[in-house]
Amino acid sequence: MKRKEQESEYQKILMERYAPLAKDKLDRTALRALYNDPQEEGYEDEMLEWVKAHPDATFDELLHFDFSFYEPLEIVDDDELEDEED
Repeated sequence: MKRKEQESEYQKILMERYAPLAKDKLDRTALRALYNDPQEEGYEDEMLEWVKAHPDATFDELLHFDFSFYEPLEIVDDDELEDEED
């Protein structure tokens, strides 16, 4: 994964702990999102605080915490979408 010239403290911790655990394409994609999204979306300080407080967290636990910053995906029937468009 190409890293930025100036990594934040969060990004350094993330890569030190979790890059060796990324075994497949899905893991590497998730790691890339965990690397970039917090800074781009404005919640990197919270992620840094969390990784410092949870030094033994699994990759899945970190992903779960990251997902808490996003609105849940709502799955609706196509019929419901058509009703909303009218």
